[in-house]
Amino acid sequence: MKIRFYFAFVLLIVTSQVVIAQSKVGFYMDWNIDHTERSVKPSIRIFDAEARTINCYKVFFDDANRFERVQFFFSGKPSNYGNYGAFELERTYYSGFYIDKFKDTDGNYVSVEKGVTEKKYHLNPDGFWIKKEHLNKGKQLESGIAYSIVTRNSDNELATEIQFSKVGDIIPDGNGFPIVHFAYDKNGLTLYRQSRTEEGEVVNGQRGYATVIFQFNEDGMFFEEQFLDENNELFLHPQFDLAKINWREFNKYGKPTRIYYIDSLGYPHKRRAYAVISYRNNMTRESISYYDNVGERTGDRNGVHKSIYNYNTNGQFLGRSNYNLNGEEI
Repeated sequence: MKIRFYFAFVLLIVTSQVVIAQSKVGFYMDWNIDHTERSVKPSIRIFDAEARTINCYKVFFDDANRFERVQFFFSGKPSNYGNYGAFELERTYYSGFYIDKFKDTDGNYVSVEKGVTEKKYHLNPDGFWIKKEHLNKGKQLESGIAYSIVTRNSDNELATEIQFSKVGDIIPDGNGFPIVHFAYDKNGLTLYRQSRTEEGEVVNGQRGYATVIFQFNEDGMFFEEQFLDENNELFLHPQFDLAKINWREFNKYGKPTRIYYIDSLGYPHKRRAYAVISYRNNMTRESISYYDNVGERTGDRNGVHKSIYNYNTNGQFLGRSNYNLNGEEI
């Protein structure tokens, strides 16, 4: 009896572990909100019935609870326009590294951004990546970012990152930061990206600011972003014409229905204080309209009052149709 009980107990433990691992497989609005890149954490799980109409990702894990693959669905149909540039991202594990490859809806391996056919992640002794290579058919890209080198802190969170060309030249990130430093909240969501020298001094990047501060809710959705210069002062972003932005009034699928714009003095923009966003049934953004600080209809600095977001039936974003205050397309 004791032997039978022991084996039954072991079987229960093993079975429970498999169930726990498999229970993560399913449809989600976001397939990965872990900015530390230690593990894949999907967010906002949705029912299978909702997945027939709502744009979403189906995330798969193996019996060891490791991320295995993810697929993107647009209005319930497989689509090649996931945020990783394909229908499916597939991860294969090896000793000391893993490789991500990409598939289209026909099951063919395809290239994504700038000709990348695979991404190879070299691991530290704890199993977390410290070098990422962008490859085309096994060879580093000839132009653009060929590889990235990161350091990790004592918790194995990403601490710094530097991007390189194939010949070893540093390529700044999208904010113009050559060496990016990170900090995170308790949920593994980024608190800031910061530009520092090799000696650790905070310096402005190519766009004129040194720090981007983020705030995320528990589902991994933005609710605030701001730009600071090397003196820790609010900085008016040269492209977006704002120093701080707040996303508010989220729906159950994590989509904000209002955005508020703040200037470099910390006040609402006089010309464009906030925007109202609408969504289609599948949760693609349908439109955005701008209003001034007294609630009157207004235009952005290009005279656009309202933008309509256009997609084809396969989920490809086709661009925006812009309209002025008179409803005329511009």
